[in-house]
Amino acid sequence: MRTNYNNAYGQSMDQQRDALAGTSGADMTAFTAALAAEGPTSFAVEKRTGESVRLHRASSNFGNVQNLSLFSDASQHNKVGTMTVAPVRDSLRILTIENVGRSRYKGVGTAMIEVADHIRESAGLSTLSLLSQDEGASEFFYKKGFRFTDEDKNAEMRTLISNPRYASDEILMGEMER
Repeated sequence: MRTNYNNAYGQSMDQQRDALAGTSGADMTAFTAALAAEGPTSFAVEKRTGESVRLHRASSNFGNVQNLSLFSDASQHNKVGTMTVAPVRDSLRILTIENVGRSRYKGVGTAMIEVADHIRESAGLSTLSLLSQDEGASEFFYKKGFRFTDEDKNAEMRTLISNPRYASDEILMGEMER
């Protein structure tokens, strides 16, 4: 699953990241402190063995944009997920999120959202936001508490989740927040 921040101007990901760097309007002191805080321990499940695996976090930054990676080992050799986030006004914006260990681990996407939510809370930001560009990802995010900013899409998603055979005419992608 991967979702990207996108806008109507057709900017590349690098252009969007550069545009966000230094222009978020958020309290950068609180954001920096939130990133430094370890937060709760994250876990995933190894699909083959069913064993719980502790996930280790590493981060780097580019202006206001923070790149977070989760690894299944402390030596950071086995990357299982990546995410980029940036504060935008009163929200922590998830710019990208990718479960790179999907075939081997279960729970990585949930762990990344929990990390983002901890950063959001520690920084004093009120919401998590993202732009979902995949209907499967939209369903995942919806089940994790995100809602479309368009209420009609939320109604369609509720129907789809309760009746998986339902074929919606609505494109279930777009801005979401929680």
